[in-house]
Amino acid sequence: MIYIERTEVSLDQAPMVLFDNILLDGTVTATTEATNAEVENLLTDSTFDFWKPTTTSGTVSLTLGSAGTASALGISGHDLGTQGATVVIKHGTTTLATINPADDSTILVFFTSTSSTTFSVEISGATAAPYISNMVLGIPLVFESGIVPSYTPLWMAEEVELLQNESLGGQFFQNRVIRKSANTSVNLNILDRTFVEGVNFQSFRRHFNDGKTFFFAAGPSLFEEDGSFCRRAGDTIKPTFSNNGIFYQVGMQLEAYIG
Repeated sequence: MIYIERTEVSLDQAPMVLFDNILLDGTVTATTEATNAEVENLLTDSTFDFWKPTTTSGTVSLTLGSAGTASALGISGHDLGTQGATVVIKHGTTTLATINPADDSTILVFFTSTSSTTFSVEISGATAAPYISNMVLGIPLVFESGIVPSYTPLWMAEEVELLQNESLGGQFFQNRVIRKSANTSVNLNILDRTFVEGVNFQSFRRHFNDGKTFFFAAGPSLFEEDGSFCRRAGDTIKPTFSNNGIFYQVGMQLEAYIG
């Protein structure tokens, strides 16, 4: 689920990725962590491990050597909705956003861009100790030109692998789900050459090509359910010249995590 906790702008209708994680640039600590559920687990690409407090509340804090800037937080692999938790994002003692997740789907929170040496994410009000697998804090990379139709939203692009059972006589036995994921193609509208060849896009291209994870939203203000924790599912990003070298065409094949 996507939460825009600031004044909406026109670029909120454009696709974006959140991949450059300032949590990796400083010291991350937690007020409490259960055995084998350390806060460092938030910083990996894997979804099977997690941070979990020993009580129904806990705070993850970031301390940086010099000011870092953030305007979005991504959370994936959690049970915050089930546990009825409240999430508060702060820099210092100033609150940037407060949300109450409606379910356990991937979360993207957008707030006013802030530079600080300290950020924190406070979890409180849960009915039982919650868990979180992945967390990214930073500034999204926005693809201002949008997506070329047709596009299948990741939250409706499930791929469900079944262990099927049927008798020799054709009778159905109960099926069992053995794997769930989501997969979709994203073809971006023509992108300016300066943007594609610039530092930010090239940083994302290397991140994507190396198979690292990131958060993706097709249009935060338009599609509030279409926020996903992703990695590449097919070929690398290979920008192709269009319009006599003025623009590039870019496509991505995405695989999304489904908890």
